[in-house]
Amino acid sequence: MRRALKKRLAAILAPALFLAIAGYFLWNAVHGQDGLIDQQREATVLAAAQAKFAVIDAERVEWETRIGDLSGKSVTPDMLDGEARRVLNLADPSDLVVDLPPHK
Repeated sequence: MRRALKKRLAAILAPALFLAIAGYFLWNAVHGQDGLIDQQREATVLAAAQAKFAVIDAERVEWETRIGDLSGKSVTPDMLDGEARRVLNLADPSDLVVDLPPHK
């Protein structure tokens, strides 16, 4: 009887050990430091960072374009006049100005 029990335990021991090791690696593949859940979290963070970068990069390109338009020989009197009016909040004496009621 003991011999039969020993044979059965020996036959079960190897598969049980293999299943335990496989279960450990499977758990780490899903929940571990570089597991599937962590990769999804990292992908979400990366997508948010890329969206923020796209907005900032578009703003940088806009500023480079504006600076390029106002520098060197490419300055046109119209552009310079329009930018100065916008910045200083002034109007030309020949402009027609209409006062609007405050927006409620």
